[in-house]
Amino acid sequence: MYIINKKIILLVLGMEDIDILIKNYFEKAVQDMQDLIKINSQYDRNTVDETCPFGAGAAECLNKFISIAESDGFTVRNIENYAGYAELGEGELIGILSHLDVVPAGNENLWKYPPFAAEIHDNKLYGRGAIDDKGPLIAVYTALKILKDSGIKFNKRFRIIAGCDEETSMRCLKKYNETEEIPSFSFSPDANFPAVYAEKGQMQITMNRDFPLQGFEPVKLLGLTCGERVNVVPDTAYAYFAGDTAKIKRQLEEIAGDDLEIDYYQQDYLQVKATGKSAHAMNPEKGINAMYKLLRYLAHPSLDYGSWELMLWIRQVAFLLTDDCDGRNFNINCSDDISGNLTINLGIVRYKTEDLTLKFDIRYPVTIKSSKMENKIHNLAEKMMMLTQISKHIPPLFVDKNNPYLKELLKAYQEVTSDYSEPIAIGGRTYCTMMPNSLSFGANFKDDEELAHQNNEYIDLDKFKKLIKIYIKALINLNNM
Repeated sequence: MYIINKKIILLVLGMEDIDILIKNYFEKAVQDMQDLIKINSQYDRNTVDETCPFGAGAAECLNKFISIAESDGFTVRNIENYAGYAELGEGELIGILSHLDVVPAGNENLWKYPPFAAEIHDNKLYGRGAIDDKGPLIAVYTALKILKDSGIKFNKRFRIIAGCDEETSMRCLKKYNETEEIPSFSFSPDANFPAVYAEKGQMQITMNRDFPLQGFEPVKLLGLTCGERVNVVPDTAYAYFAGDTAKIKRQLEEIAGDDLEIDYYQQDYLQVKATGKSAHAMNPEKGINAMYKLLRYLAHPSLDYGSWELMLWIRQVAFLLTDDCDGRNFNINCSDDISGNLTINLGIVRYKTEDLTLKFDIRYPVTIKSSKMENKIHNLAEKMMMLTQISKHIPPLFVDKNNPYLKELLKAYQEVTSDYSEPIAIGGRTYCTMMPNSLSFGANFKDDEELAHQNNEYIDLDKFKKLIKIYIKALINLNNM
């Protein structure tokens, strides 16, 4: 290895060389990651306008990434603040699909450290987006930057495509596909190692029903609320009562556990708060749904409140909603040998005075036909006794295990980790469902704790180094195909 004019020319790029390079670039990589995490880039309807289609924070984060890449000598493009890319090389286009938007932080009191401070403690960088997906994005970006500075001849064009709406409707990638070149192959650092060859189908369901108040109830349930994203298990849920609040307070205190808080709200109302544990909707069994808890409390036969119709409905459906999450209680359960069981998550509830809205996220096995799933949704609607519509549907993704690009990615992972595990199927949905000939590659290792969409999300900095190393090897392999 020689250094000429401050440019590193690698005659042989071995593992030791890569480790040295990563060490030299590591501090800047961490800083880049922190700069992105400090920007709250969740979808913000209050700041959406013609120039910021997903809100000011998402646009700011995209422009920050574009600025970093442009200063490092990449070719960059901002696609109307929907998405952007950083590119280098020439030849066949290889895409790297990542996202800069994040889900809301939830109850920030449940975080050890502020979710948008990007603080480092015990070699872990904490923050919303650290592992989903800003940290992995910077890992791939740093790998590509190291190769660029190393003087390697690029036989391919590598384009890091960064979107701003992955966590809601993926409108960012739809916009990209309408106006930009489609890569021959793409991978996304937004799932798991060793690689993901199958992703479950996803349906999001919106349910509605009116429960009019009769006007004479001594205690009235005025509101129910939980969740901000349907693809997150809600960690807090609230109910609001009016009328004889002293009476309902006594009744609730007799049955309340440690997971229920009861207190007066703005003097005239009683607020009841249930606490659970957040998780990604692809693995809802890893969370504790706070609304499920709250509804089971509200279904207790000792409670007396109106509207009577709503109270009776809660008593009928509360025990159908469980953290088992396989849909068995609704007769919608199904599974296959590739991707496992169907999962269902109630992510959003809104009830105010009369109107009740529920939003569910369902992930179904890759071999189940869409028509069969639509029949199952009818079963769900009947059990819930609500008007129902499918608000979002993304069919399953399946990639042949003999795909040549997949094989090259696996070689890189195996060389760094000595792990020869088979590719896996997941319940998560990634950009790969929106882009032909694509699959997910990292960034979670198989023994990692699931941190996406959860409180205290972090990325371990030693694993961050390993990510950079794997992606360097993967990019070299793809470049040499």
